[in-house]
Amino acid sequence: MICLIFLLTSCSSTHPFVAEETLDKSVSLEEKLEYYGGKEIYVDEPEMFFSGESWLSKLTEEVGKAEDYILIYTYLGSSVPGLEDMTETKKYMTSLFPLRDRGVNLLYYSPMSFSHIIEPSKLFVRDHRKMFVIDGKVSAIGGMNLNYISIGAGEDNQRDSMFLFRSPSFASMLVEIFVSLWNEGSVETISLSDFATYEGEGDYRAWLFNGNVYSNEVSISGMYGSLLNEAEESVFLCPYLPTLDSNMIEGVRLAVEKGVEVSFYCSQDPRAYLKKGMAWGNANVVEKTGITYVDVSKDENGEAYPLFHMKMMIVDDRYLVIGSANFNFRSMALSHEMVLVIDSPSISAKAKEEVMSTIGNNPVIKDREELERIEKEQGSFLGFLIAFFGG
Repeated sequence: MICLIFLLTSCSSTHPFVAEETLDKSVSLEEKLEYYGGKEIYVDEPEMFFSGESWLSKLTEEVGKAEDYILIYTYLGSSVPGLEDMTETKKYMTSLFPLRDRGVNLLYYSPMSFSHIIEPSKLFVRDHRKMFVIDGKVSAIGGMNLNYISIGAGEDNQRDSMFLFRSPSFASMLVEIFVSLWNEGSVETISLSDFATYEGEGDYRAWLFNGNVYSNEVSISGMYGSLLNEAEESVFLCPYLPTLDSNMIEGVRLAVEKGVEVSFYCSQDPRAYLKKGMAWGNANVVEKTGITYVDVSKDENGEAYPLFHMKMMIVDDRYLVIGSANFNFRSMALSHEMVLVIDSPSISAKAKEEVMSTIGNNPVIKDREELERIEKEQGSFLGFLIAFFGG
């Protein structure tokens, strides 16, 4: 309990969901996004990938064309001891460390060390960001990991997304972030001048949020809370493992209360402890917020689709939120995350259409009564706690 209290008082917060700065109607959305640390950038229309197979093919193609450098920042990209990954990937993961023998510079985030005794919170904080930069001209962010279950399992890949941009200025911004993150974690530092960057922006206004648990400069919570508060008609949300705390619940409830149609598209996690945990928590979220909960787990014959691992929000069919962050307490408070908000009705419409095509032919709206029945039959409070802090 002492360690848990320390953890919760030393990391990021979900308070911005209900903060005065978020709810202030006299302040524009753009001002709020800047206030919460969003870096304004103009991007081109991204190429969108909603299957692991298509993204693996495209990534392989772009890497093959690289002439100068390749920067990759990923989560669960190598095998490690313990229970770091409990998906099907664990059967297929191999260490990336041998890449060092082939000239690849490799850095592992927060390896086990004596410092964890001094700062035990580091045992719980994860770096969940995913980004790619190739030759300073091509870049990508999204939710897919570089592992078997994300991009190597064929038809059994998780349903997820990646977005590839050809805006040199956006790539340059990511290079700066990569260099900073590398130098924070390695004694062998690199220089920004080592990587050629270029000028050239796209047509679409966007804001990049590079969230760090240990810093208050960027608030992923503030970004989500501001968008919810500014929503006028609809919020389309794909929140993998929607374990929300009271601040997040209140932020969503306020949006629904003013007449915004808020829909959560979710699937059951096949891992038993997470399935039981979400069965315990979903009824509470629906009851307290009034959202529409749509289950996209199974087809019309009751056969399970691959896990819906999507991370996306679309507000008023205009603002598209993409990146690594799940819409849950873990990503808001205990994970380093990277999220991009794009202001574009056309890009939002295309992304929504692509997501809907991955949902399958049997989306099922589950009301509070149905979710309460599932909670009684399958729910586990212990499973919920595990999902809440570790999902």
